[in-house]
Amino acid sequence: MKPRISMGMMLAVLAVAGCDGGPSAGDLVFNLTTPNQDDGAVQFLLTSVAPATIADVSAECGGCQVYTQAVNDTEVRGVLLGNVVAGAALRVTVSDRKAAGYAASVVAVSNRQYILRSRAGYTLTP
Repeated sequence: MKPRISMGMMLAVLAVAGCDGGPSAGDLVFNLTTPNQDDGAVQFLLTSVAPATIADVSAECGGCQVYTQAVNDTEVRGVLLGNVVAGAALRVTVSDRKAAGYAASVVAVSNRQYILRSRAGYTLTP
């Protein structure tokens, strides 16, 4: 009888472990909320909670360019340039797509003439 209980317990543990699936690498799209329609540059900070890492960042908005500097595996600083509008802004390649492990903040914003403006009303969310 004990071998059946042990086998049953082992199958139950394997079934529960299989449900989690573990980390799933891939892309997250961060959406920009802006109170304006003429943004030209958005400086941002992306962070992750270790062991999750950030592998790459690209512009998601049409005609935009992004420039980044990786501080380490869990922090990337960058700027998004172009005709920046509300909606999909950044595509971030990550080690685990659980969005709760990643955050973005807007550091500074300017209009298309590169005049700084208030960050009030700006967010970047996955």
